[in-house]
Amino acid sequence: VRCYPIGVIIMDDGGSEDEKIIAIPFDDPTYNSYQDITELPRHIFDEMQHFFTVYKQLEDSSHTQIGEVRDHEAAKAIISSCLERYLNDFCR
Repeated sequence: VRCYPIGVIIMDDGGSEDEKIIAIPFDDPTYNSYQDITELPRHIFDEMQHFFTVYKQLEDSSHTQIGEVRDHEAAKAIISSCLERYLNDFCR
């Protein structure tokens, strides 16, 4: 599914930083008008935050906590950094 990033939620996952890229499919008629995470309706953002806070409770006792929320530019920078690290580690 072709998507574009609108933001990132920085999580504390049991003491480790965990970056959750929030992206929207290009062809999604409901959400493809949003370009940044700050544009999402509050209830949608609240649902995402709730999900990321509780999703690990079913698999183990790990504690997750919402940290910082960053914009689409921060998400793009994280994706670029990860791609560069992958290329360096596995393709060169």
